[in-house]
Amino acid sequence: MNSPATSPPVPDMMMRAVVLSRHGGPGVLKPTEQPELEPGAGEVRIAVESIGVNYAEVLSRKGLYGWTPTRPYVLGMEAAGRIDQLGAGVSGLAVGDVVLVGRQNGAYAEQIVAPMERVVRPPPGYSMEECAAFGVNFATAWIALVQMARLRPSDRVAITAAAGGVGTAAVQMASAFGCEVIALASTSKKLELARSKGAHIVVEYGSPGFAERLRDTLGGDGLDVVLETVGGDVFTACDAALAPFGRIVVAGYASLDYRLWNPISWWRAWRGAPRVSLESMYKRSTGLLSTHLGYLSSDAARLRGIWDEMVAFVTEHRIRPVVGHVLPLDDVAEAHRLMESRESVGKIVLRTANRDPDRSPRDARHAPSDAPRSRPA
Repeated sequence: MNSPATSPPVPDMMMRAVVLSRHGGPGVLKPTEQPELEPGAGEVRIAVESIGVNYAEVLSRKGLYGWTPTRPYVLGMEAAGRIDQLGAGVSGLAVGDVVLVGRQNGAYAEQIVAPMERVVRPPPGYSMEECAAFGVNFATAWIALVQMARLRPSDRVAITAAAGGVGTAAVQMASAFGCEVIALASTSKKLELARSKGAHIVVEYGSPGFAERLRDTLGGDGLDVVLETVGGDVFTACDAALAPFGRIVVAGYASLDYRLWNPISWWRAWRGAPRVSLESMYKRSTGLLSTHLGYLSSDAARLRGIWDEMVAFVTEHRIRPVVGHVLPLDDVAEAHRLMESRESVGKIVLRTANRDPDRSPRDARHAPSDAPRSRPA
């Protein structure tokens, strides 16, 4: 028997997604009509309502990120929504469940399909925007501080980019652990936010003299733990400020911004890369560690255990993500411009047409985040 011919998608079987077909500036990002997705065996389909925007996606758009599939692909690493279809053999999940999903790509869309083991439940009481702001940033901060640095209540902890998505998560976590938290950020406004989230000391690195200001602020005591996501002079100053047995965990490199046709930018990127010599570490008894959430994703069982521990901790301590900016999916280019401007705080979230602002997640117990609905003035 001959196989039936494949029919072209009909209009009512389409959804919108942001497909990265070429590298470039924010203007290359635009939602387009794409065929609806169908879950396979062991998979679920999620009607995406909110999408978390990450700096890694800015680098992916520019062609500067290694952990990406071959173009063209739908950009985006994390989303929140409701399951609307189950594949064969799925257990423990039901249509209508509010879930988070983390993938290498596919999140900048109105639908996403994922294996059931890659789907997790958010902490109770989060708005859908907070759900989208939680996964990548909080897991990165938790793994860096708890799994890598082995955080202890007696530790003196510095958080760089302390007003960003990872930074605000880390400040709240370290403070809840009982640590003394030193927040580092580029403006006084960002430092005010970090202080409101539990930082005890704040130091600005957006102007000359940062290393001296940090040293003077610390006095004779060094840092036990640093969560570093900036690179360049910020990394160098933090490494120099480590106490004996101090450990610095690199979980990002925001100063990476070279341009393919600009050799000077290559040199600047190379010069600003976090690095320290083994000799320097053994003479001071310090350590350099690094983590990347994406490369851990293949170990689903390990990540599930870490996730459950983290959710229990943030629930017990009533920690919530900082949603700084909410924009519609149509404004995805503006979201990337905002992130690159370094003017954003907290998490930038995209909202799809599936999101009904008057409908809260099924288990919500709190009012939705009061984040602005678009870029603040």
